[in-house]
Amino acid sequence: MAEIVAEECRGYPSRQKNVFVLQNNRLTKFKNGRRKHYGFGNFFNEVFFPEGYPDTVSKDYLGYQIFDTIQAFCSSVNGTIATQSIMQGLGVGEEATTALAATMTWVLKDGVGMIGRIVFAWAQGSDLDCDLKRWRLRADILNDVAMFLDVCSPSFGHYFVYIVCLSALLKAVVGIAGVGTRPAIIQHQARRNNIGDVAAKDSSQETLVNLAALMTSLFLMPLLNRSPWYSWTAFFLLAFIHIFANYCAVRALSMETFNQSRFHLAVNNFFSSGYTFVPSVGTVNSREPVIFSLFRPWKLEIGSRIPKQHLTGDEYQALRSLYDKEVYSLYVNDLGGKIYIFLSQTATQEDVMRAAFEGELVAYRLGARKGYPQLDLMRQARLDLDDLFARFQKLAQAEGWDFSCNYFGVKEWRVTWRNAPISTDHVTIM
Repeated sequence: MAEIVAEECRGYPSRQKNVFVLQNNRLTKFKNGRRKHYGFGNFFNEVFFPEGYPDTVSKDYLGYQIFDTIQAFCSSVNGTIATQSIMQGLGVGEEATTALAATMTWVLKDGVGMIGRIVFAWAQGSDLDCDLKRWRLRADILNDVAMFLDVCSPSFGHYFVYIVCLSALLKAVVGIAGVGTRPAIIQHQARRNNIGDVAAKDSSQETLVNLAALMTSLFLMPLLNRSPWYSWTAFFLLAFIHIFANYCAVRALSMETFNQSRFHLAVNNFFSSGYTFVPSVGTVNSREPVIFSLFRPWKLEIGSRIPKQHLTGDEYQALRSLYDKEVYSLYVNDLGGKIYIFLSQTATQEDVMRAAFEGELVAYRLGARKGYPQLDLMRQARLDLDDLFARFQKLAQAEGWDFSCNYFGVKEWRVTWRNAPISTDHVTIM
């Protein structure tokens, strides 16, 4: 009996498996019995899922993609209803309407949307991946609002142009938010340096969903045209499913990297447990707010410029004495409820994480020890920092948290303190 000397398989569970035996001094290949079971399901997986699925993607991949598919389908069908309403508002089918007037309105709408995309990308582009769950949910809510305006627009004849331009502005926000947050999600899902494959298969899934929505729309539109009530009922039903599916999709995401919200939740659990416990990735993600901002008595501003206010000579000397050998420094602004973290030019990713941890430690103790001298509290935090941060990092990594990168929304300002003597009572920041 020939002895098997090697086997090869592709994917897990193995969709294709071969074994090799040594016969007549040559390796001979035999196909495993699994090969004959190759059917439509296997073909579908190969076409629409990343190679090696599920081993090559994150554990939350399937849950997120299911809800993302549902929301994309509902949004596409509602988009067809909205497009029909815009056509009616443009006067398609009416003798009094000229092609030039309709074209000018459409071009104006598109132009407003283009300007909106540029402005929104300039204003919020750097914050999208830092808070991607809330931005994706916000964007899809705005998308439904924009389509609602489109559906309403034919009823407001003289204001039609203004309404569709407002809708275009909202859709501009939706487009930029989607483009800005999707790369971070794909990077999270890809686990074998296969970002390109995950992105390509995501595009294929989206195309398939849009095709299905197109076929559904071709069937539905003649039925919905029988009565405005049919259209409105279908629109609100699909909008509700769309928003709910989006909420479930962002809730399905379980990010192992820290943004400020997840870091705040994890670190404060660590402090309140007596420095012995860090919650798991799933627990923190389930507590992360996806609609409203996380309430925090003290907000960290990392990579900040020096605030535009009077900084006393004593405060300056305190900063110099506390952080003389550090690549960052902290300044607590009692009036603004902010803790500014100034970074030097040489600050690394690990320094940023350490600085954020110290900021959270100071903020926690400011709340727990009200009335305690602020400078003394910061000195004590400095003394405890090394031990507490090392303990937190060890516990967090054991729970699956990734410290190789973060999404803290670090600004690009860098501060270098000079050793010049203070000649006045105040350092004035202009």
